[in-house]
Amino acid sequence: MNMSLVVVGLNHRVAPVDLRESFAVPADRLAEMNRKLVDAPSISEAMVLSTCNRVEFYAVPTDPDAVEGELERLLGSDRGLDPRLLASCSYVLRGEDALLHLMRVCASLDSLVVGEAQILGQVKDAARNARDAGTIGPFLDRVLQSAFSAAKEVRTKTAIAEATVSIGSVAVDLARRIFPSLDTCRVLMLGAGKMGQVTARALASAGVSRVYIASRTYARARELADGHGWIARDFAEVDDLLASVDVVITSTGASRPILGVKQMRAVVKRRRYKPLFIVDIAVPRDVAAGVGELDSVYLYNIDDLEQLSQANLAQRKSEAEAAEAIVAARLAELGQWQRTLVVKPVIAAIRGRAETITREALDKSFRRGLSELDEAQRGAVEAAVKAAVNKLLHPAMSALREQAAEGEGLELARAAERLYGVTARPPAVLTAAPSPKADGASAPAATPPTEDTE
Repeated sequence: MNMSLVVVGLNHRVAPVDLRESFAVPADRLAEMNRKLVDAPSISEAMVLSTCNRVEFYAVPTDPDAVEGELERLLGSDRGLDPRLLASCSYVLRGEDALLHLMRVCASLDSLVVGEAQILGQVKDAARNARDAGTIGPFLDRVLQSAFSAAKEVRTKTAIAEATVSIGSVAVDLARRIFPSLDTCRVLMLGAGKMGQVTARALASAGVSRVYIASRTYARARELADGHGWIARDFAEVDDLLASVDVVITSTGASRPILGVKQMRAVVKRRRYKPLFIVDIAVPRDVAAGVGELDSVYLYNIDDLEQLSQANLAQRKSEAEAAEAIVAARLAELGQWQRTLVVKPVIAAIRGRAETITREALDKSFRRGLSELDEAQRGAVEAAVKAAVNKLLHPAMSALREQAAEGEGLELARAAERLYGVTARPPAVLTAAPSPKADGASAPAATPPTEDTE
């Protein structure tokens, strides 16, 4: 099946968190990066997806031979990163593999926590950003709508989301394993955005009542805290809070660590080396890696949650199989739609030529032998001639569509061009060839990683 979509990216399965945060695209740069993609000569449509567990560039190519290099250049070297580093940890998917990957991502089948709902919203946000930037065209729009529809069907027709947990709740589960009871634990949440809200719900479900929330936007922290009967604190009080709590769960959108080694070394002394457990589920990370080396500090990041997620995956295996079947059916529908694109320009060209010939013949007749006809009579003659032409064309047009749907339309389309004396250029989105680079990309289910704490 020849489908023209290319994905270059990396996720938690192929790249550790320190590499993912190096390649992450900040929210305030997404529009700029989307526009850079379509400014490349080999790309006509594009979308950037950057979450805690993946950074992916989706592109519809105009030049299949050059698009992979353009995407890798923009993802890596244009930001001062060594292209060899990207090559060592990225995947490239083309055609049907790329489409299947997008559908699996949207359906949360490629997520760290299979069945979690957050990734679909993240892809929709990415699509909205790209659309606002003017980088989504008709082909990518159609592909995205199919992926969103498949994801909705998976959630409504399978139980894959039942008892599912978010990354936030996996973090809470980790804390539960460390402490016999969370009822008496004092928890500090840093960040009150989307991920913070998910984490807050997980903490509340676990019966945690002594929670402090600090955010650089105090009003947001206050709103989230009030919703659960907790306490909002100003971000300037973080050091004092760190000296007294048992668990810290941090998920801010900061571009660099907010808890550094020097700062935490002072906190450790104030705590008299009482154990402090920190779960950092932000990408880029909120906590400097060296903090985990301090005495009495136990630091976990998002990659450390993967082991917990494997049990989650096993529990949903049967539901995941049903979801995969839904995705496969939607992919087949999308493939049928794209295959018909190859004959659409030919059909349009044939009909256009038929209309031109018909119009010229009618005008000539109305000027000469049929000039005495009134308006109604002319209309009747015109309608009869057009109906006859349409009836004559119908079998050929139907055969073109049917053969195209079966994947055999190209040869018939070329024959039709010769028979009807027309020339039609196929859509650019049909010109992509399979990628010669297959390292790590031949099985989308096993290459690109998961999702997504965001």
